[in-house]
Amino acid sequence: MTAINTKTLYDYLLNEIVNHDLTKVDESLYENMTLYFKQRRNNTDNSNNIGGVLASEEKTLILSLVQKLLEIRLKKILLNGSERITLSNLTLEERFLFEIHKKFKISTDKLLKNIKMGNVNILSEMKTKVKKRAVLVRVQSDIPPFIGIDLKKYGPFEPEDVTILPNSNIEPFLNKISLSEDWEELS
Repeated sequence: MTAINTKTLYDYLLNEIVNHDLTKVDESLYENMTLYFKQRRNNTDNSNNIGGVLASEEKTLILSLVQKLLEIRLKKILLNGSERITLSNLTLEERFLFEIHKKFKISTDKLLKNIKMGNVNILSEMKTKVKKRAVLVRVQSDIPPFIGIDLKKYGPFEPEDVTILPNSNIEPFLNKISLSEDWEELS
């Protein structure tokens, strides 16, 4: 069973609070936390006895410490920008988030630059890309055939069907589908 040293976790948090720059944490910190909660979830703690109550409180405390640590570290990443970030101080999970943030910043800068330069064509291209996005969906309840906003025929769909729908066509069915987190560009 994965043991979590709450003292070490608290020290990470305290160190992060008192230092302006990101500090080094154990590369496997978030993985260890995830394993800890997975094991606790699989062990049905009885909250009717003192051991169960203590286990529940321990999970609450650890989650609170991890959440606060991650919030502080992400604020530093977002506010400091890439010029002040020591990548070796980021865990792989944080690097994943940092890369998403960098892409967002680049896209924002591109948008502002094109607005400033009056590049209407580039803005039109951006709009077209968004309109062409498609989402992988899993159908939860029957959906009769329909004509989408793009004037194409879709369906019928039955529960447990998996399909790709243009993003602009899913809004009426949000209560009948599960969305994937990713999207694809349609050609």
